[in-house]
Amino acid sequence: MDILAHAMYGATFFSRSGVAGGRRGAVAARGAYWRDWTVWAAAGFGVLPDMTSIGATFIQMLLRGDSPSFFGLPPRVFILYHCSHSLVTAAVILAVLWVFARPLVVPALSWPLHILMDSVSHGEGRWQTLMLYPFSDWHLHGVNWWQHPGMMVFYWGMLPVLWLCIHFWRRRGKSRRPTTPGF
Repeated sequence: MDILAHAMYGATFFSRSGVAGGRRGAVAARGAYWRDWTVWAAAGFGVLPDMTSIGATFIQMLLRGDSPSFFGLPPRVFILYHCSHSLVTAAVILAVLWVFARPLVVPALSWPLHILMDSVSHGEGRWQTLMLYPFSDWHLHGVNWWQHPGMMVFYWGMLPVLWLCIHFWRRRGKSRRPTTPGF
């Protein structure tokens, strides 16, 4: 999947404004998702696997005055890619966050979501997602999203459907709240 989609899906599922907020959503942000820090944290964790591997190299290319390109990438990019796209790495990061920064744990679940989504949207080849790297080269046999435009239409088309589902789920939850004074 493309990097923007990873940010959007991470925020949709693992922010208080999204599914992780339950029926009430981001009450503290008064419904304004851009004021909800968990939206930005979940989006950030959603793009982190790509930014720590490919993004860092593209930034270096730009600083040198080169044009960023997927052709001729140094071998270290693929090692970083496999490390950052491993459920093992994500589990270690989540464990560290659980101990030292517990409020970030739910938004950080965007990282394993990124890995799972890439495992089905990246087929055989250099960008295949080795889900248990470095312990195993186990992977799913996905489909390269960049070679199948229908896949891109599907995953972008699902976002508005998810948002509508969240909206109606929350609206339905509000109508079921007790009307007893004091609640």
